[in-house]
Amino acid sequence: MNNKNTDRKKIMTSVEKLLIANRGEIACRIIRTCKNMGIPTVAVYSEADREALHVKMADEAFEIGPPPVNESYLDIEAILRVMRESSANAVHPGYGLLAENAGFARAIQQADHIWIGPDPATIDAMGDKERARELAISLGVPVLPGSGRFRPDDGEDPAEIAETIGYPLLVKAAAGGGGIGMRAVSLPEKLLSQIETTQKLAARIFGDPSIFLERYVPNARHV
Repeated sequence: MNNKNTDRKKIMTSVEKLLIANRGEIACRIIRTCKNMGIPTVAVYSEADREALHVKMADEAFEIGPPPVNESYLDIEAILRVMRESSANAVHPGYGLLAENAGFARAIQQADHIWIGPDPATIDAMGDKERARELAISLGVPVLPGSGRFRPDDGEDPAEIAETIGYPLLVKAAAGGGGIGMRAVSLPEKLLSQIETTQKLAARIFGDPSIFLERYVPNARHV
């Protein structure tokens, strides 16, 4: 435990300027913490977020693309370009967007920048909900009934899959983590519309429309 704390301290004392690869409240929180620690910050923003609070709070801010997140906040090359232009030597991804993209983490490390987040191998294992579920199953961890991942053009019959799992269920974006891209469905007639909505959101936020279905447990708690 002490070794881990020492490693963290070494990383943070090596941060000369931090780029926040995110937006909104999470970016603002990171900027506030950096100000308290005396670390200069760099914000990135899409054309639509030019007047956003995180842009105004950061020491520097760079536009990285048009409003769609897949053309701005998910553009790894644009973020790497800002790293070079700003001389930032570290990246904090926040949560959502590229935070659980192992390719992004590796790109940052390969460019000799400091990645403030999980190891890319850990992200590979756990940054995708459906892959994390399959890993748990392979290790003998009990999981709720659910499906494999499928995309809009896979030809799967969601209604048939849902009947096998049972209602109520969750429609879940396979990519990314946290509660982003999850919708509860109690009635069969609501299933297809919720799948369509979730797939569109997943494509926009994660760049991957894949979803899977899982039994829903009301009032569940994280363990």
